[in-house]
Amino acid sequence: MKRQRGFTLIELMVSMSIVVSVVAIATDALMQAEHVTTMVAYEANTQENLRAGMHFMVRDLAQAGEGIPQGGISLPYTATSAVSRPGTFPATTFPASYITVPAITPGFLAGQLATSINPSTGATLTGTFTDIINIVYADNVLVDAPATNHYLYSYPIVQAAPSVPVCAGAISATGASVTLDPGCFTMPGATNPITAGNLIMFHNQNGTALEYVTSVAGQVINFAGGDPAGLNQTGLANGTVAKLATTPGVFPPTTITRVWMVTYYVDSTTATDPQLIRQVNYPGFPAGAPVNPPQAIADDIENLGFSYDITSSTDAAGTYPNGPGNAAQPLLPDTPAQIRAVNVFLAGRSENAYTSQTTPIYLRNNLSTQVSIRSLSFTNQFNTSASSTAP
Repeated sequence: MKRQRGFTLIELMVSMSIVVSVVAIATDALMQAEHVTTMVAYEANTQENLRAGMHFMVRDLAQAGEGIPQGGISLPYTATSAVSRPGTFPATTFPASYITVPAITPGFLAGQLATSINPSTGATLTGTFTDIINIVYADNVLVDAPATNHYLYSYPIVQAAPSVPVCAGAISATGASVTLDPGCFTMPGATNPITAGNLIMFHNQNGTALEYVTSVAGQVINFAGGDPAGLNQTGLANGTVAKLATTPGVFPPTTITRVWMVTYYVDSTTATDPQLIRQVNYPGFPAGAPVNPPQAIADDIENLGFSYDITSSTDAAGTYPNGPGNAAQPLLPDTPAQIRAVNVFLAGRSENAYTSQTTPIYLRNNLSTQVSIRSLSFTNQFNTSASSTAP
């Protein structure tokens, strides 16, 4: 009888062991590849958030001070008056020493607490207070109907003959409203039209004033009291439209310009998803249909910090521990008008915890950059006896 050929039990066991080993190695390699892919995706998402937030901040900082006086715009001010400051936590006003709002207002530790999450327990972890920053610049693109293509600031509100065009506008004696001549600017404008929530800067030979638009009716822009900024105050000694008059109710040639006040801060109210917020002007007005809602531009942002390069500093005694090129904020006698560059630090974490290890972890990253403030960057570094007496 012919014997049948086949595999012995030992041969089958050896081959199965080899197959199992190969499958185990392949499975482990696939799992490692999956973990690496997940980690790279988490890191890329974190980097994308950081870059998005940094992009917006750099863009706004590059415009800081554009179209406004170098000393800032006058604020309504007395020892008891106050102008609200966006982004601070808890809510507060601009510093008492500010009789103007400058191009950049530092907010060292004026924001919400930096927060994180313990990925194992879900407990909220808190750190130090974050920074905020307020950035002010003029809107230089607002024009009216294409037929005329006039900029808001092209002509004074009132411009008599023989000047062309003749602008028969009017400013109320109290500064509660301004009426524009449609031949000089057709309201509300064709590009991002003027609306409630906008900020308007008045400017003439007597100074500046900043008002909050509460409503628009045809050619009339109204600045009623009770605005969320506290800008539309009357009867104060400084910083009101009425104080720009040569005599009560009589104004020299006066122009108006729309101004943006952009604030950056971290909203850590929801610790599981702290966000970087870009706030334009002031939120929450009018009631029921508020304008200027805060805009989240980056998620899972754990910290926001700024420092400043301050020129002409009298820091002979070491007022700034890290030097005037890396100051947390200007200290008297230095002022924000002496800021020439802003150092920005932004830190964030992954949206989800990375769980390939025994203990889950968040993947973290940060970005930092320096932005030169172009509208404030010129200063004479080469003083001579001749230049010191030149006009």
